[in-house]
Amino acid sequence: MNPRPRNRSLANNPILIGALTALVTIVAVSLAYQANAGLPFVPSYSLHVQAADANELQFGDQVNIGGALAGTVSSVTAARTSSGRAIALLNLKLYNSVKPLPVDSRFTVRLKGSIGLKYLQITPGTSTRGYANGATVPLGRSGTEVDFDQLLSMFTPPTRTGIQHATIGFGEALAGRGSDINDAIGAFVPLFNDLGPVMRNLSSRHTDLAGFFRGLQGYSTALVPVAATQASLLANLDTTFSALAGVASPYLQETISRTPPLFDATIAQGPVIRPFLTDTAGLLHDLRPGAATLPQSAPVLAAAFAAGTRNLPGTAGLDRRTVALSRTLQSYGQTPAVAQGLDRLSLTAATLRPPLAFLTPAQSSCNYVTLFLRNISSLLSERVTQGGLLRFVQVAITDSPGYESGPSRRPYTGPAGVASGPLHVNPYPNTDAPGQIAECAAGNEPYSPARAAIGNPPGHLGRSTEITKRGH
Repeated sequence: MNPRPRNRSLANNPILIGALTALVTIVAVSLAYQANAGLPFVPSYSLHVQAADANELQFGDQVNIGGALAGTVSSVTAARTSSGRAIALLNLKLYNSVKPLPVDSRFTVRLKGSIGLKYLQITPGTSTRGYANGATVPLGRSGTEVDFDQLLSMFTPPTRTGIQHATIGFGEALAGRGSDINDAIGAFVPLFNDLGPVMRNLSSRHTDLAGFFRGLQGYSTALVPVAATQASLLANLDTTFSALAGVASPYLQETISRTPPLFDATIAQGPVIRPFLTDTAGLLHDLRPGAATLPQSAPVLAAAFAAGTRNLPGTAGLDRRTVALSRTLQSYGQTPAVAQGLDRLSLTAATLRPPLAFLTPAQSSCNYVTLFLRNISSLLSERVTQGGLLRFVQVAITDSPGYESGPSRRPYTGPAGVASGPLHVNPYPNTDAPGQIAECAAGNEPYSPARAAIGNPPGHLGRSTEITKRGH
């Protein structure tokens, strides 16, 4: 009779061991596959970020906060805003330790390495309110950075070739000049010492450096419509410099080499020629009104020169006689008697200058000289067979006590009558002469029968007198 078989342990069951091994392997592979998206059964903090462009961000990419891993991108889907704009929706699975993120946090897609990998950088804000689990971050809180490959793609192939050649040229220019670069760096030390106050001045709010850049932005914006014109200008400059390259050596080279001595000479001679430059500036300033009339006067002057060119040949005889007269006058002017006469004339002119300066306004402003000559001519207008008679009128004064006929200590102010009245006399009237009131008092004094008036009356009498005409 066979004995009853004993129960075997699990370790002796190869089928069960193989099944358990296969199950553990499947679970391990599954966990390894899903590790980037977070381990199962582990609580997570989910957010949905609206972005204008996912910028090559994809499933499984990291989400970092301050350089530390904070979660992963679980998926990237297409979505639309309420206005119908197409956007990307970044679905994030974050660690619970970062929950909740402030509502003013920034989400930026950045380049992880030089091979094009991307990650999502979260810059936490300072708001006291945070995003709840499963919340949607609005479009305005996300953005992307300009990658190096995008920067290079903005240049056209000819521009890239030019940058390559320029880089090679800079490298060749710096080759073998290491000691010079070291000396230059050492010379920069005083510059950086003095740069501190300059930087503090630039960073001051009173400097308004930000306003300068805003103005520069406005200036650049204003240049946008003429960008094509500027591009053509640069192309034309290339043509110009290409033409100058043919004469660069030796002409331009000699000009550049002689420029420093020229500047040194100019600096040394500047104080000497300063009076000449000052006088030249004054002359040009005085000529400015005449130059302003050239558009109108130039055609007239051109016509005059043309007429003179036509008429000059016919004046040859007059020119010869003028030359002969000039020589005669030269010999005559060198005689001692003529020189003495000219000296006396100069002395006479210098002596007459003060009285003429005093009397000239009497005619130019008040017309008194012309009026005097006109009136004195009418004084001698009566003529008889023996000659001219002097016309005059006798002024009679009442010969009675208290009237003007007798001596008195004060001017007569009695009642006006047929042959008497208050005294009016102005022995030195204002004639607009230097030092006087700018008025023509003689002949414009008012007459008052109630009181006497001696000298220039008060108030301004004006500068209008009788106008004389030809034939009067």
